[in-house]
Amino acid sequence: MSFDPDFKFEKFESYYGDITQVKKIIDDCRHCGAKMVFTHLSDYKNLLVQETARCPQCGHGKRKLIHILN
Repeated sequence: MSFDPDFKFEKFESYYGDITQVKKIIDDCRHCGAKMVFTHLSDYKNLLVQETARCPQCGHGKRKLIHILN
């Protein structure tokens, strides 16, 4: 599986605050506040998951992350 260079590895340091704040950072669009739509593509051979997120309302907030499953 080849990875798009636009993907970034997830950094847990970017999440701060209590559980409500962390859920808002992950789930909500930074531009309009709407709920993001997530797509996941798993690569179990390399123990990675590619995640893309986009906002259905404003189209902004295109986020691409790689989650490490180890």
